[in-house]
Amino acid sequence: MERVELLAPAKDLETVKLAIEAGADAVYLGGKQFSARFFATNLTEEDLKEAVIFAHQRGKKIYVTVNTIIYQSEWDALSSYLDYLLDIKVDAVIVQDLGVLYYLRTNYPTLTVHVSTQVNIYNQRGLDILAMLGVKRVVLARETSIDEIKNMNHSVIELETFVHGALCFCASGNCLMSYSIGNRSGNRGRCAQPCRKTYTLTENHKPLAREQALMSMKDLCTIEELDKLIEAGITSFKIEGRMKSPQYVFTIVQAYRKAIDDYYTRKLIHITSDDLNKMKVVYNREFTKGFILNEKNALLTNVHHVNHQGIKIGNIIRWNPKSIEIQLFKSLAQHDAIRIENEDDIGFEIQKMFVNGKEKTLATAGEIVKIPITINRCLGKDVLKTKSAEITTEIKNFMLKEHVKIPLKGAFYLKWGDLAKLEITDGKHTVCVFTTEKLTNLANNPQTDEFYFNVFNKLGNTPFYFTDIKFVNDYKTFISIKDLNQLRRDAVMQLLEKRSKISLNHDAPLLIKEITYSKLPTTFEAIVHTKEQYEICKKNGIETIYTDYPSPLMVASRLSKKSIPNAMIHNLGQFTKNNVVSPYFNVVNQKAIQFLKNMGAKKIYLSYEVELSMLKDLNLAKFATNIGIPIYGKMDVMTFKHCIIAKAKGYENKNCHTCINNHYELEDAYNNKFAIFTNPMEGCTSRLIDSKIRNLTSHIDDLEKRGIHLFLFTFTTETVEEIEAILNQNIKIK
Repeated sequence: MERVELLAPAKDLETVKLAIEAGADAVYLGGKQFSARFFATNLTEEDLKEAVIFAHQRGKKIYVTVNTIIYQSEWDALSSYLDYLLDIKVDAVIVQDLGVLYYLRTNYPTLTVHVSTQVNIYNQRGLDILAMLGVKRVVLARETSIDEIKNMNHSVIELETFVHGALCFCASGNCLMSYSIGNRSGNRGRCAQPCRKTYTLTENHKPLAREQALMSMKDLCTIEELDKLIEAGITSFKIEGRMKSPQYVFTIVQAYRKAIDDYYTRKLIHITSDDLNKMKVVYNREFTKGFILNEKNALLTNVHHVNHQGIKIGNIIRWNPKSIEIQLFKSLAQHDAIRIENEDDIGFEIQKMFVNGKEKTLATAGEIVKIPITINRCLGKDVLKTKSAEITTEIKNFMLKEHVKIPLKGAFYLKWGDLAKLEITDGKHTVCVFTTEKLTNLANNPQTDEFYFNVFNKLGNTPFYFTDIKFVNDYKTFISIKDLNQLRRDAVMQLLEKRSKISLNHDAPLLIKEITYSKLPTTFEAIVHTKEQYEICKKNGIETIYTDYPSPLMVASRLSKKSIPNAMIHNLGQFTKNNVVSPYFNVVNQKAIQFLKNMGAKKIYLSYEVELSMLKDLNLAKFATNIGIPIYGKMDVMTFKHCIIAKAKGYENKNCHTCINNHYELEDAYNNKFAIFTNPMEGCTSRLIDSKIRNLTSHIDDLEKRGIHLFLFTFTTETVEEIEAILNQNIKIK
């Protein structure tokens, strides 16, 4: 069995090095553009190059995220960026946009491609399609369970899954809520995290849960059941956290490195409470096993807290306006950070603390510690440790040494009258170096092989150490320490150079062919939610009507794993014959259109995120007229697997079906109401419907001039009377 890869996040060059030294096999990171973590530090081009060299010299890998949707106006910048990534020999690029995938496979056939979790792949059909296109690895949707992973054909393509860190509430790549609310696109790396806000859930307009963080997922932690995931055949274990601290990356990587090594050494993973506490103190919103390990519905979200919970270390037993006293049941050190769960939820770093009137740098469990601070009344409140000074010190001491060491073998040739030669190999690369002049002096006291071994093994801060050196020595020739050191330096420098140029890129068959489409007439289509809506659309002249319920022409359920011919579909895993590509495919550029046409899509709807000003750049006339745009309606801002309703009702699991014949809404702090459409027949998945209507009906003439001749109405909560008014207002169905 090939060992599973441990893949760590990094927000900057410092964290790259820390992750690798802590035990990561590979690091994923973003540059300053086209990264789905726009607000992370991210790396400059020079930093990216240094990261690749550092990793390759130590036998590790670097994957660069190019995982946003790319607008047509950005294509020249994208091309230049990909040229640079190819030049510095990154091990793979991680992509979301199907147009970028198409462009990479047709223009950069030797650049390895991994498909992001944002592409929302969770079935064999999606894997097969991507494998045919030359994709090496798929980061599975986070909603995919271990049972589903076991049933996948692992020989077709590599599988990567998240094993630790923050979880999105919405299915990967399907969230438009941040875009809808504040024009901050999650698909562009600018998510405002609306899922971490509080909402009121109503049932038939009556409150069921008031002002709770109903969509705030706990953080994923699978470390205690990592053996099951290894045995499921997953290629790579991914840790979330490209915006997290170096302390977080170091601690989580070390913990998972130890667990993985335990499994391969002893087939037994031993995680202590201290291990878990260290992981919690660097970041947690409470832990869950997630969908991957079939966590109970009630244990997926933390509706009361959206921020870092740390670990509870005590509670406040005395308070006055100038100080607090804490009864500790875990230790507290100077420069730890704590937070008091008060009305102000105040947090701060410990600068001074006292035990029995004496200043201390460390207080232990059972002691009462006094901290001088001005704070509102907080008697009886819990105290959380949210940052550990001990871990910070551990990292500083850890980084003083080189931890990733590459074993070398060598051979040293020393003979009178010849050039001395040192040959070294890491098992894959071999270099030979020689002295500049032949050796013609005899040694008064010839040195031993052990002496030469010790000289060559003084490798300092390099990532190498010698396990063996073969000596071919006449034991009479003199060579100076200066020459020996120079041989070692030259050999190591050349080996580092060879290792830094490692490229694991591969060339895969291209199965993409250009095809053309005949011109189609201007057409109006609709998606409806009820049979009454269907009838009124039919009456008003719309011939092509897709339904949310089973019918001859339907919309595939948002998280359905089925492939339905002629249906409107939402992801590659649903692709089959004559499909209509929905606006949720995130199509925003020419290459994505080209890709989907070549896949055989019958009609393609552009993303909701395509602004009218972008249509000129898209030059849609070249594609004929089967390219459409959503013209009217409330879009799905989220689609999700967790059942808010069942949890609010106090049920441990979902599938209670109490949602049938009831109407549910989420109401935010601004009184915006988002309808929830449930689907009990598809695993109790749900859709969150936008509170506002997109209406471009007044722009139809302009849109036709821009090459749009296919228009989609989406009717969700509208009455029959509202639909009839909409269809007859400003529009003449042709």
